[in-house]
Amino acid sequence: MAGDAVAEVKSRLDLVEVIGGYVTLHRAGRELTGLCPFHAEKTPSFTVSPERQVWYCHGCHEGGDLFKFIEQIERIDFRQALEMLADRAGVELESGPRAARGAGRRRRRSIELNAKAQAYYQHVLWATPAGEPGRDLLRDRGVDEALARQFGVGFASAGGHGEDALARYMTGKAGATVEELVEAGLVHPQRGGRTRDRFRDRLVFPIRDERGDVLGFGARALGDAKPKYLNSPDSAAYHKSSAIFGLDLARTAIVREHAAVIVEGYFDVIAAHAAGVEHTVASSGTALTQEQVHSLGRIAETLILCFDGDDAGRVAATRAVDVIAAEGVQARICRLPAGAKDPDELVRRDPAAFAQVIGDSPPAWQVLLDAALGGGEGGSIDARRAAAERAVSVLARIPEATTRELYLQQAARRLDIGARSLSTDLAHSMRDGARRPARIVVAAPAESALTGASEEPEPVEADEPMPPWEAQLTRVVLIRPELAAALRSESGLGPDEFTNPTARRIYDAASTDPSGFTLRRLTGGDQRRAAGLLVREVPEFADAAEPEAIRQLMADCVRLIHEESVRRALVSISTEMHRARDEGRTEDADALAAKLSRLAADAPHLRRTVAVR
Repeated sequence: MAGDAVAEVKSRLDLVEVIGGYVTLHRAGRELTGLCPFHAEKTPSFTVSPERQVWYCHGCHEGGDLFKFIEQIERIDFRQALEMLADRAGVELESGPRAARGAGRRRRRSIELNAKAQAYYQHVLWATPAGEPGRDLLRDRGVDEALARQFGVGFASAGGHGEDALARYMTGKAGATVEELVEAGLVHPQRGGRTRDRFRDRLVFPIRDERGDVLGFGARALGDAKPKYLNSPDSAAYHKSSAIFGLDLARTAIVREHAAVIVEGYFDVIAAHAAGVEHTVASSGTALTQEQVHSLGRIAETLILCFDGDDAGRVAATRAVDVIAAEGVQARICRLPAGAKDPDELVRRDPAAFAQVIGDSPPAWQVLLDAALGGGEGGSIDARRAAAERAVSVLARIPEATTRELYLQQAARRLDIGARSLSTDLAHSMRDGARRPARIVVAAPAESALTGASEEPEPVEADEPMPPWEAQLTRVVLIRPELAAALRSESGLGPDEFTNPTARRIYDAASTDPSGFTLRRLTGGDQRRAAGLLVREVPEFADAAEPEAIRQLMADCVRLIHEESVRRALVSISTEMHRARDEGRTEDADALAAKLSRLAADAPHLRRTVAVR
């Protein structure tokens, strides 16, 4: 039972010890005090009572028990906090199939063995002649011993008996079995009765979670050996798609800066920290994944992409923007100056310059739009037309309507074309579901000095108020997702008719896959706003045997949403008509006036209905 697990976890873990991992506490009589981690303060008002195992902040009035603290500090829900603390306390949760419970034990054992392997690799690097090649590589890259030890860097030797050096140590002094080492990804399965280490003749970087537990390793070859980088295989503890290198050391800075810098390589992370940019992590040698963005999005409002300056790095950054946008997180793109192939090289050349380009990183959509408009501003008609097409392909990728509209207006001004025309092309592009918008790859800077960012205002997605009819329909959709699918197919109501971004995304997700729709499908602020909607009552659902009330509620909401959509169209056409008249385009103005009259005459009679099954 969950209650039994909670009690068992609390009996095994001390609140002071857990909180002490996040907050510096000082004894004050029978209690301990420190600076509150949940709001900025200079005088400690955060108090922990070891006797009662509770905490409270007299400044922001937050307080609670062990679980509430972890929920708040880690920004996770109760179930995640329970799993996290149970894992730390060694408590086996009874929920879930037996195989899942066994996986928890295997994960803990793998983490335990990985920690011993890291200590072994570090010993080889710093205390044995076999580690000399690793020490040479670190010296060449400008990494001193203190910094390398901070990141837990070690060395896996090879040659002679080195092919199974770790296996012999772990099965001898560490008490591990070969099967456990194979499952942890530290050695290859036995062949012909012999066990071989997975990492040999490589500099080894431990990949740790936020708490510092070693999940797996990344290893860099010496010289020109292939592959250049080798990661642990997926195991009970390590999953490449979700692992983030350097997160344990960067977490505090990420929370402080409200942002995370994402680079490609292990040396890039170490160099960034050496340059004082401590909110830097790497995606463990993979393309940035949804899982990684979700993890970082819990503690960062913005992700700054600073990939290598080659073509592959620019393409990777371009693709990562869509992954970040899908999670509702803001993205920026750092462009390295000419001559710097990666962050590590720039830091070794000029640490201050690296910190500067990170601080000056413009919004990602701005960078992509600038690349799309290149060569079109002030050019010929053909050049402007081509730039407009490229701009539309970028705009179609922006999920937030407000952000998309601001960038559309900017593109129209810079190309000296009507915003209405560009908006029409964009609408056609976004309705064409069979064709994926072409990607714009950011070009390398032509000069060593970075050009300044556009003077256009930086667009961000606001926490926009939700019109009551959109809120009501979204609430219905959250309770009964299958009604969204019926609504979309029978009434033709599309997501684009919603003015609120959260309502639009919820409706789109629920109507696209009602059977698989849950709150877990939503991310960031969307999930929080959805929860706020769900706590309010919907009287029409009080009697499930009376579908007529639900049908009428949905019909009224659809009518109001559609009429608001028509109203926005009337305003847009009227604005374009007056602009045409001001510019002397009489025929265009007359055509728009006729369209405006027809739409105004029909608007009061536009109605849609929906059947509730």
